[in-house]
Amino acid sequence: MSLFDRLVPKGTGEQEKKSFLPTPYRKMFPELEASGKEAKTQYPNDSKIVEDFVWALKEACRTRYKKALDDDQPLKAETQFFLSRDRMCAYACLLPPENGGEDITLDEFLEDIHYEGINYGILEKEMPREFDQGYLHIFPVARGKAPQAGEDGKVTELFKRRRNMRLEVQNGSEVDFGQDVPLQPIRKGTVICLIRLPRAGTDGVDVTGQKLPSPEAVSAHVPQGENTVIGRGGQALMAKVDGILYIENDQFCIHEQKIIDGDLVQFQGTLRITGNLYIGGNVDGGVDIEASGDIVINGKIGHARVLSTNGTIRVQKGIYGAEGKTFITAACQVQSPVVERAEIDAGTSVIAEAILNSTIHSGGTVYVMSGRGMIADTLIWAGESVLCLRIGNLAGGRSQFSVGYPPHISEAWKRIRPELAEAQATFEKLWDPITSLRKKGSRITEEEKLLLEQLVEQRELYVEKRESLTMELKTVNKMLDKKSKGRIRCEKLYPFLDVQIGRWTEEITTIEENCNIHVEENRILLN
Repeated sequence: MSLFDRLVPKGTGEQEKKSFLPTPYRKMFPELEASGKEAKTQYPNDSKIVEDFVWALKEACRTRYKKALDDDQPLKAETQFFLSRDRMCAYACLLPPENGGEDITLDEFLEDIHYEGINYGILEKEMPREFDQGYLHIFPVARGKAPQAGEDGKVTELFKRRRNMRLEVQNGSEVDFGQDVPLQPIRKGTVICLIRLPRAGTDGVDVTGQKLPSPEAVSAHVPQGENTVIGRGGQALMAKVDGILYIENDQFCIHEQKIIDGDLVQFQGTLRITGNLYIGGNVDGGVDIEASGDIVINGKIGHARVLSTNGTIRVQKGIYGAEGKTFITAACQVQSPVVERAEIDAGTSVIAEAILNSTIHSGGTVYVMSGRGMIADTLIWAGESVLCLRIGNLAGGRSQFSVGYPPHISEAWKRIRPELAEAQATFEKLWDPITSLRKKGSRITEEEKLLLEQLVEQRELYVEKRESLTMELKTVNKMLDKKSKGRIRCEKLYPFLDVQIGRWTEEITTIEENCNIHVEENRILLN
């Protein structure tokens, strides 16, 4: 028999006296606990709400029992409601009448919900069925709508975060040519990052009708730096210019420079670039290149002239030149895994894995410490040292190394002395014919006078040349008087090697190991 069938019509006469005492409240507790257990099983996410409601219902039962005893009057059935702390859920429970009080109808129950201020998310379809379960049944009556969070903005980076904006002069003795060049070339208009714009969420409502604002979606930080631009309706970070992409202060920036995709094997005249130059392929065919900044060649160099007036030259796959046709000049470093049949002039140092049949001028040290680590049939002028694993090979050949002093000083010293000796010898040869012609006095013919004038003029030229060479040699000797730490180090040395360290020279004609060739007490030592 349902709750609605238990409604008892009342007469118009005098109300009957109650014929029984109120229900002891403790007898209701097991039924409330059983109902609470059932509700928690059915709605596990509401377990804490149901537990708190059961406790509140026990207190309500205790209060009603005392009131029924004290007043000795009928108590109508009533509805107890319970709101979760966040007001997103409302529960109800019908407490039975006492002392013959009246039952509660569904309409009255629904009015109670309204008057309690519960006006959103009412479970209208479930209400009759739950109400029909009778007294001491715990059930939900309304559920709010939680706010739906939107989507924060998001940035997806399509390039690596490399910090190199230009080639760095290496402080160490090796370069890992097996890895890509540590620079990221990028073309104007290329997408660097994809940007997802923030999407707003949906507001929620609690069971009392109170609006619950959705958390505001946050725009993502876009790492926009120099020479980049937001495009595609705010959904992409793009390159504004051609150049090298790098990261600085957590922002993508582009160092503007010229980029040539693929090979460069045909170009009339000289290709002149202000700033840096990146070539994605090979350089060959007699091309003449000049840039004021760094030059990166991701392929090979063949027959070509390449000049960097203020930067470093990096050749990723090696220099395979032609004798007298391949010239590489850099204000800073030259880096290449292989150097063959080329003339290299580096303001600071040269780093390679093998150097063959080449001429090297380096203001600093020549490092050939990785890979094969070999130098053979090569002329080197190094302002500091030559460090390698191996000099020469089984086939023989001859290398010449001058270390410890600026290349132009060592070359000048080697050049000036024979030139000065030749000038002195020529001057002395001119002295005898000039003296003989002057002794003739008035007997000298017109032809002999003309010859004498020519010989005197030549002698004066050689006097000037001798004086100039003497001054130049004096300057060079002053530089050579400074003690040098320059040395040649290698694990294996095959003949032949001509060594020059300042004024001292040595020819090495034997196989040597663990060499540390240097000057000590005015002589060249091998170890």
